Amino acid sequence: MKKLLLLSISILLVSCNLFEPKKEGFAKFSKNKIEFKNNTIVLTSDYVKASPEDFKAKIELLDSNLKFKNIALAELKKIQDKKVDFELFVDETNIENYVFIYTCDYYQFDEHRAARVVQALSDQVKDEANVQEVRYKRIHGRFFFTPTSKVVKLKYLKAYKKDRKFQTEYIVASKSGGIGLLISNLQDIDFESSIKRFASK
Repeated sequence: MKKLLLLSISILLVSCNLFEPKKEGFAKFSKNKIEFKNNTIVLTSDYVKASPEDFKAKIELLDSNLKFKNIALAELKKIQDKKVDFELFVDETNIENYVFIYTCDYYQFDEHRAARVVQALSDQVKDEANVQEVRYKRIHGRFFFTPTSKVVKLKYLKAYKKDRKFQTEYIVASKSGGIGLLISNLQDIDFESSIKRFASK
């Protein structure tokens, strides 16, 4: 009798799972191919290209008490101060989700140098977080090599009171030059699979 009851419950659970709505996950992870310096990266379809002026104007509309408002403006200034080519893509549904893509120096990475770059980048971001008066937590830092590129990745969390912001920085070194990316969002999406795809071309 117990076996029959367990079997009935198992069938019921499996049946329920069949009718659950499918999680979207990365279902929208397509349809928006971003071209930058002969490289293609795929972002979710909500991301659109924005000018620095438009981005700044929309960020300024956020609550003045929002700590990450000032951080976003500081990140824009930091990219502009590099005086390199860059493009900015923002999530139309939430301006706090954005991606900077910019040219950077070409690095000739080996495993030892890549590990040092990850650590140096982590130390730099930690120092910035102290100045910004937010908590910094490194989620992971790593590097991966593809047949055509070498990629350094640092993923971290910045937090202030109950507000949290996930950020990921990439440095991609390939024959076509160096590309840097700063991905900032509230949903813990780092677009690694897309970075790997374009780094493999």
